[in-house]
Amino acid sequence: MDPRIHPLTDVDDTYVTVGAVSTAVRVVNMNRAELDLVNDSDQTIYLGFGNDAVIGSGKRLNTQGGSYHMGPENLWHGTINAICVDGGANLCVSEGST
Repeated sequence: MDPRIHPLTDVDDTYVTVGAVSTAVRVVNMNRAELDLVNDSDQTIYLGFGNDAVIGSGKRLNTQGGSYHMGPENLWHGTINAICVDGGANLCVSEGST
């Protein structure tokens, strides 16, 4: 959904501590309109969409600010998982819903 047509009614700003095993970042949200994920750590983070995250696979977020944005053109409503090599990586999350 285009937020210009369907304004956001809720924004959830939070963080997730990503582990060395696949870690849930976001659950299914059929009202998701946008999502920003920003790696705020010194470890590379990998994302899995709809399945477990795997090192070296999926979307890669580089260290110290690597990010991924979802908006109307690439929106995913399903689960999102993340993983890093050593665990303890901070992933900043901002999810807007309608």
